[in-house]
Amino acid sequence: MSSQPSEADWLRAVGHPYRVEIMGRFLADGTTTPREVADALRLPLGTVAYHVRFLAEHGVLRLAGRTTRRGAAVHHYQLVDRERVASILWGTRARLLVSGFERENGRADRTAALDDQALAELHALTAAYLARVGELALQTRERANAGGEASELTPIAVLLVDDAADDPTRLPWR
Repeated sequence: MSSQPSEADWLRAVGHPYRVEIMGRFLADGTTTPREVADALRLPLGTVAYHVRFLAEHGVLRLAGRTTRRGAAVHHYQLVDRERVASILWGTRARLLVSGFERENGRADRTAALDDQALAELHALTAAYLARVGELALQTRERANAGGEASELTPIAVLLVDDAADDPTRLPWR
């Protein structure tokens, strides 16, 4: 198990739709077990356990503790880097959301040509921005789950276009 996921590990992590959904559960729940994730996602425990082990072996999840239930060991995991996962998940979902948003609301493109130094700064800003959007969404959900006063939610869509979008060897969230 590596201490910090490499760029290749992050690519592998988002390379399967179940792993993306599992990371989303860990982002929402914090520390949780494969059984709880399987129940929440309505997936077989064996499938979830396989992908949780995969994510742990690649440094995306870490074992946070063990408990015993009915004589069996229960493993509790948590994300190694919540901010990075939030950024990745929001970036992945933003790309999917925008097509429907564009159909309903038209386009509002802004185009800029950037050199490598500017692109590096843009990538850092984008990662921070997407992580914060994800955290705000989590806070909203936590307030709703806590039974707070119901308020109207405003759906948002974020579109990020990158020259590396069609190049799977480059991560747009670097």
